[in-house]
Amino acid sequence: MTQSQNALVWASRAFMDSTRIKGFTADPLPTGMSLGQMAELNETGERMSAEHFPKEIFAKYPDKKETKQADLVLAAGAVVVSADCADVLRQFDLGHSSLYPIKLFQHDRSTPVEGEYFCLNIGERKDAFLPEHSPLVKVLGDQSMKMPPNLHDNDIAVSSAALEGPDLWVSPPLIRIFFLSDRLTQALKAAKMGRVFGFRACRIVEGN
Repeated sequence: MTQSQNALVWASRAFMDSTRIKGFTADPLPTGMSLGQMAELNETGERMSAEHFPKEIFAKYPDKKETKQADLVLAAGAVVVSADCADVLRQFDLGHSSLYPIKLFQHDRSTPVEGEYFCLNIGERKDAFLPEHSPLVKVLGDQSMKMPPNLHDNDIAVSSAALEGPDLWVSPPLIRIFFLSDRLTQALKAAKMGRVFGFRACRIVEGN
């Protein structure tokens, strides 16, 4: 069992970052699924069609004008990325992950929020997370696992299986974390999107 020093895998703590959560709401989804259920499935790598996501979301508070959103926000249960972010993502192997157009409006439901946006469905899973090498992991009552929000580089260990396949994925039973290849991470950093993704380097433990 050795730790690889060359190839890198990155984790994003965006789902655990309360500053990413923005005050938007949405009408009921055509599937009958709640926004919370949609968010939970999306964070566990479920492949979902466009009808599972809102096509429009609306500012929740009448006294707050929403300005152009950051490159990644959590709004009305959806992972919403900017057009610039979507352009970067599309250059890489997303596998079964998808980007669906979404429109953002002010509280009046007619005035658009500046910018162009997409819902991100992370539809890929890899069995790569190594809880036995990630000492800070906490096992929850439903046997899912989570890491602390103040995540640091090398707190998460993954197997070399993380180096294969698509560039974006989740790794159940770990929740509230998604993973990216080094090449995708470097492209997002070059586009000055590192802060919103909250990248943390993972340890790659070979021989697992």
